[in-house]
Amino acid sequence: MKPCRLYRSILALTFVLLADCASPSSQPDPDLLSTAVAATLQAISSPTPLEPRATPAPPTPEITLWLADGGGGDRIWVLGDGQPHQRLLPVNVGEYYGYARSTNRILMATRWGVYGAGPGNVSVSDLSILEFGTGQITTLLTDNVVEAAWAPNGRELAYILATPTTYELHWRSDDGTDHILASDVTFTWGISPTGDKIAFTRESGYEIDIDPGFYVVDVRTAQETKLSDVDKSGTGSIADRPFWNYAGDEVILSHYSGPGEARLVWAKVDGSETHDLGLQSGSGDRWANVSIPYLLWDPDGEHLYAVQAASIGEGDMGGPSPLVRYRLDHTNWTLSEGEKISELLTVIGWAVPGYSLWIWDAQGDIQEFVLP
Repeated sequence: MKPCRLYRSILALTFVLLADCASPSSQPDPDLLSTAVAATLQAISSPTPLEPRATPAPPTPEITLWLADGGGGDRIWVLGDGQPHQRLLPVNVGEYYGYARSTNRILMATRWGVYGAGPGNVSVSDLSILEFGTGQITTLLTDNVVEAAWAPNGRELAYILATPTTYELHWRSDDGTDHILASDVTFTWGISPTGDKIAFTRESGYEIDIDPGFYVVDVRTAQETKLSDVDKSGTGSIADRPFWNYAGDEVILSHYSGPGEARLVWAKVDGSETHDLGLQSGSGDRWANVSIPYLLWDPDGEHLYAVQAASIGEGDMGGPSPLVRYRLDHTNWTLSEGEKISELLTVIGWAVPGYSLWIWDAQGDIQEFVLP
């Protein structure tokens, strides 16, 4: 209530009370009137202070685990449980495939891939589960596994198996049921956030007779949909992944085959719409129009955070990379309004989706980076 309105209200109430206290034939007592007016002025000059509005506490990250570089150690980072810290594992991890928060289990290989298998002679190893709470290890497959990943529910998983003639994408259910989803797959792939589909590539260069492209397969029906004819041709890293939106109905593939030849493919996972995305930085910065090896989709569905490989084609041996925020322009099919917000060494993933990231910074420290 504004002060002038408060004054009028209190003053009016004062005279009403005085009128009630006086007899019909008498005038108000001057002393009583003075006392009432003084009380009114005191109430106006000394209003009850408003309580300060509480500042909401920053959201707390959920606990997750991270092994630097994906393998080769027995110490794992614990993130989200106080300050980032390391824990000693009961086994030396060969390959680290991920942590399932809901079941507190690590998907991994117990040894490095020491030899190759399949037509392209790709490194393989075992597939095992480590119970993080107890240290118990269960080996699911003893050999010929190229890569693996948890489903979002932390109970099912997918993996790629090398055979003498091809590479198979498998799905393993919670009850141990195992079935093939696709053959002739290559190694840029990832499970949707909804857990019902897997996006993957088929690429030339692995000694298999294939139709190159970007595909998605349903994990229940094994129904395939081709999204694009892009051929990565074995470029990039075996750790590369497609980038899913939170709803699980859109996906982006980053493809790089040389300086000035970056390609981003956006697609609806039902195959109804596909576009090549351009990059618009709005500046002449050196990070514009280069490869994007890592990208995170904001939960708002409109913004993406990209780590740009600025050193590619620059004669540079590496170093901190720019973290750039883009807006996905669904009209002009570009990642537009590029804005560099930091430089860092590695993005580990979301700490709090849409709010902060876990990063390995240029000084080699792990920290929670709150987005501006």
